[in-house]
Amino acid sequence: MSSGERTIRLLLFAQARELLGFRERLVLVRPEETPREILERLSPGFFEKLFGVRVSLDLEYCSWDNPVGEADEMAVLPPVSGG
Repeated sequence: MSSGERTIRLLLFAQARELLGFRERLVLVRPEETPREILERLSPGFFEKLFGVRVSLDLEYCSWDNPVGEADEMAVLPPVSGG
């Protein structure tokens, strides 16, 4: 682990879980890295394969381009549908 890197828990649901092949994993990240960069590193072309997925850091929805900072958990969630 290099200076500044830390481990967060990555949780995947629905299509994201099927695409990456796991439900939960510990992932090494840098605080300035964004969820978009992390997912593209783990699965190049991720955003070309899935549309409408959302991301949360520590149970709060956020932008794919927010740095993960000191978050302990990142979750990739299916699109919200309602009725």
